[in-house]
Amino acid sequence: MQFAGMTIGAIELGGDRAEIRVDHTIIITNMDGAERDTRWYGRGCLTISDLYQSPDELPTFPVTLASADIRDNQMTYRGEINIPFEFHGNVGVILHFADDQPPLKFFGEYLSFSLSEHEKYIEHI
Repeated sequence: MQFAGMTIGAIELGGDRAEIRVDHTIIITNMDGAERDTRWYGRGCLTISDLYQSPDELPTFPVTLASADIRDNQMTYRGEINIPFEFHGNVGVILHFADDQPPLKFFGEYLSFSLSEHEKYIEHI
C-alpha cells in the first residue's frame, strides 16, 4: 500500500481509539514468477487503540496524503507498507498531508489495517 496520494475520508476519535477511514489508496501486487507487477486501488480502515497520543484538532475531510510513517516498535515504514498488518507494542502513524497542514500523529499499543472490500484492478506495470 502506498501512502502518497492516499485519500483519508474521515477520522473517528473515541475514548482511546482512532479509526482512520481510507477512501482511496494504491496497492502494488507482485506475484512470484510474474513478469510484471499490477496496480490496484482499495479502501480500508487504519485502527489505532490504547492511544496515548492523538491530535487535538482534525482537518476538514477529505484530505490527501503526501506520505505517512508507520511505527512498529523499533521499525519505521516510510511511504509504503505491506497489507494487511497488525502490530502490537509501541506503535503509531504520522500522516503527512499534500498541502501545508502540520502532520497528524497517533501513537498507541495496537495498530492494524484491513481492506473494507476487494481491491480493484487498474493496470499491469
